[in-house]
Amino acid sequence: MKSRNSLLKALAAVMAASMILTVAGCGGGGNSSTAESSTSSKTESSAAESTDGGDASSEVTGSSGPDDTTEHYEFDAYYSYQGSVKPWGEDAASKYMNEKFNITLNYSCPEADADSKLNLMISSDDLPDVIILDRNANWLKLINLGKLVDINTLKYEGCSFDEDILESTQKLLSVNGGLYGIPNWARKGATGGNMSWMVNHDVYEQLGSPELKTLEDLHQFMLDAKDKGVKTSDDQSIFPWLPRQDDNGFHTVSAIYRSYGHPNLIDTYWSQADNDVKLAVYDDNYIAALKLANQWYKEGLFPETTYTDSNDQFVEKLANGRAAVTYYDFSQDDTNHFRTLLQEKDGNTYDLLGWELKDSPIYPAADGVDYVYGEEGGTVGWNVNCITTKAENPQRIFDLYSWMLTKDGSINMMYGPEGGLWEGKDDEGNPILKKPEEELTSDEKNAAGCWFWSQPAHSDNVDLTKYAVNEQQPEESRSWVISIQDHVFTPEDSIHPAIPGQKFLTDENTGLSLEIDPNDDLGMARQAITDECKMRIPQIIMASDDATFDKLVQDLKDFAESNQVHDIEKIYTDKRASNIELQGYTAYQDYYDAKK
Repeated sequence: MKSRNSLLKALAAVMAASMILTVAGCGGGGNSSTAESSTSSKTESSAAESTDGGDASSEVTGSSGPDDTTEHYEFDAYYSYQGSVKPWGEDAASKYMNEKFNITLNYSCPEADADSKLNLMISSDDLPDVIILDRNANWLKLINLGKLVDINTLKYEGCSFDEDILESTQKLLSVNGGLYGIPNWARKGATGGNMSWMVNHDVYEQLGSPELKTLEDLHQFMLDAKDKGVKTSDDQSIFPWLPRQDDNGFHTVSAIYRSYGHPNLIDTYWSQADNDVKLAVYDDNYIAALKLANQWYKEGLFPETTYTDSNDQFVEKLANGRAAVTYYDFSQDDTNHFRTLLQEKDGNTYDLLGWELKDSPIYPAADGVDYVYGEEGGTVGWNVNCITTKAENPQRIFDLYSWMLTKDGSINMMYGPEGGLWEGKDDEGNPILKKPEEELTSDEKNAAGCWFWSQPAHSDNVDLTKYAVNEQQPEESRSWVISIQDHVFTPEDSIHPAIPGQKFLTDENTGLSLEIDPNDDLGMARQAITDECKMRIPQIIMASDDATFDKLVQDLKDFAESNQVHDIEKIYTDKRASNIELQGYTAYQDYYDAKK
C-alpha cells in the first residue's frame, strides 16, 4: 500500500507535467498577430470517439501575443440558459473591463427552451461570436461542424491562461486534440463546499442539545422532534427532516449513501463502487440507502412534497423554521437568504454540523463506518465559453476572458475595481475593503457589479481571495457562508483531506456522459433509463411496504437491462479508467484514507 507521500509525489508529477461574463487579457496591449478566426477543423469522428483527450497542442500554431487594443472591439455572447442579463459597462466592474480592454460585450439569453434555440442557431448557421454552454451533445456538434475556434491557436508563451488552467485540465477538455472552450470555475485545488447537515437551533435546545455524532444520532433526533410535536414560534408544524427538494430523489438517498462511506454517486443515477461504474440500483450499497430512506419516509420524517415542491416553496419552509433537520446547500444563504430570513423572523437559526455544532462531524457516519467522503472537486469546472468562427477577432475575446480567470480579474468580479469598495492591497495581493462585505447594501453591490460577471471565473483565485478578505474583517463581521467554506469544507491538503467530509480533488469522473452520442441508439437508450430512474426512484423511496419496494427496484432493473445498461456501464468504466491513467491516481484508493 502506498503512503501519503507517494500520493502527493504522484500528484506533483502530474501537475508539473501538466502545467457570469467579463474581459480578459494575457498581459496588456502591444503589437501582435491575430489568429485567424476560422481555426477549427471539421472532424469525421463520432461524438463517442471525440473525447479521448489527446495532445492539446499537437499540430497547432499559437499566437505571438495579446492583440493591440487601440481600436474598439465589440462582440456578442449568447448565454445558452434561461436567465437574465444586464447591460455591459454600466456597473463598475464591467466599465473597468470595457476601459481596460477597449471592448464591449452584448449578452443575450433565451426566454425559454434554450436547447431548441441553440439548435436553430446551429442549423441556420446564425451563430454569435461566443456561446456559453454545457459540455454536452450540442458542444460536440459545434466542434464536429467546425464552428468553434481552437483556444490553442490563441495562446502564446507566458500567457496567464496556462498558469491558471492546468495542462492536465486542458487535456481532459480537449476533443480530437483541440481545446474548444475556456472553462468556467476551473480549479487547481479543492476549495469550498455546499451540501451540509443543519439542525434547527430552537428545536435542538428544546430536545436537550443531544449528541449528534452518527447517522443514528440524527435519526433519533428526527424521531424525537416528531414524537414531541415541536412547532415553530408561530405555531406551525415542523418537519423532522427536510432533504433538499428535487424531482428525482437524489438528495434524499445521497445524504444517506454518503454516510455509509461509499464513493460519491456520478451523474445522479450511477455508482462507482469497486472501481466499476454501474447503474446505482445494481449497487447493493445504494439499495441499502434507498431502503433506509424508505424507512424514514414510512416513519413520517419527511414529506412527499420533497419531490413536488418548487425551490421557492422549499425555501419558504426553511425560512419559517419548519425543518428540525435539513440536508441542504448552506451557501444558498447568500442567494435566497433562507437562514438570514429565519433569523430576522424570530431570532431562530440553523446550526451547521462541524461549525456551530463543532463536536459533530461534517457528515455523521453510520455505525461501523470509519471514513465519509466529502464532495469531489474536478479541475475542469462547470461549463465552457466557446469562441465561434463567426468572431472577427477571437484574440481580443481570448485576451479578455483569460484575464478574467486571473487573481486580478477575480478581484474585479467580486468587488469591482479599486477606488470603489476597496482601496489598496495587503502583502498577499488581496484587496482591502473599505467596510466588511457583510455590511454592503444590495445597491452598493449592484453598482460595483459584484458577482455578476463571473463567466468565466476561476475557483481557486475567487475562493482563496475571498477567504483572505473575509479573514481581514472583525470576527463579528465575517461572512457566515465564506467562513464555513474556508474553515469547514476546504482542506489544507486538497488531495488528502485531514478531516473526513472535506472536499477533495479528482478528475476521474470527468466527461463520462460525453462518451455516448445522445442521438445514437445507445444514447437514446441511456436517456430512457435516465427518465425511468427519475420517475421510479421517488416511488421506491415512498413505497408503502417491502413487497412494493422490491418490485419497483426489480422493475427498474428489468427496464435498464432492456435498454443496454451494461453496454453503457462498460463505456463509463473504461472512460473512468482512462481519466485515472491521465490523472495518475484515483481519489478512492485505499491509501486515500486520512487515518493511514
